[in-house]
Amino acid sequence: MEAAGIYYRNLGAETVAMNINSSYIEHALISRAILDADVYISVPKFKTHGLTGLSCAIKNNFGLLAGALKAETHKRAGNPFNFAEAMVEVFAIRIPDLVIVDGVLAMEGNGPASKDLINLGKIMAGDDPVAVDTVVAYMMGFPDLPRTIELAAARGYGISELSRINIIGELEVIPGFKLPQMDSRALTSVITTMNSITAVRPWVDKELCSLCGTCIEHCPGGALTMDEYPVVSPELCITCFCCQELCPQKAIELK
Repeated sequence: MEAAGIYYRNLGAETVAMNINSSYIEHALISRAILDADVYISVPKFKTHGLTGLSCAIKNNFGLLAGALKAETHKRAGNPFNFAEAMVEVFAIRIPDLVIVDGVLAMEGNGPASKDLINLGKIMAGDDPVAVDTVVAYMMGFPDLPRTIELAAARGYGISELSRINIIGELEVIPGFKLPQMDSRALTSVITTMNSITAVRPWVDKELCSLCGTCIEHCPGGALTMDEYPVVSPELCITCFCCQELCPQKAIELK
């Protein structure tokens, strides 16, 4: 941040209250800087996400929400199927004019806080965020498009048919790329058909955990408590996996 100087901004410092046409968010505080910008450029990382399949252009727009509303939206949506819808609704608030994907160092496996990093060495850019996510999903090797992409395309926010996307450069599936252990479709099926004891839950790697308490502090469902190490209460866990995403030590996995 020191190197960025005046070019770094806290996007939550100045916000605008907005009513949102959403099943999960009635109103929200949105960054005034983004709403007022002549051109909005989004710079996501090339990485997987255990809840939404991938975290790229559409997911990056979730950062438009200021304050604690991101965690609250996880809680209100309740499951990956609904969360994908909420995320697309937030995405539509201000769709990026340009997306630049940082794929120099990419993440595979159980993102968005996976220890599995690969030197992909790619930078991608496009003026259609939905098309960008479609290309990234193809490169990752998803057999089906993640729900966020399908919803965004169905609502007219961009193109999700690979054959209709004008691609400059070589496009190929990354050999051996590891997808999330369970993508958003599979997670939804598990959560709705299995009880809380057998569903996928966060698991703490004690060798990596530093006992910092970040996971407990940011758990929107209040499902984590500190014993010797953080412990999840299955009956309270809403499977948002914020704990995995925010853990600074990458000590939380899904099992």
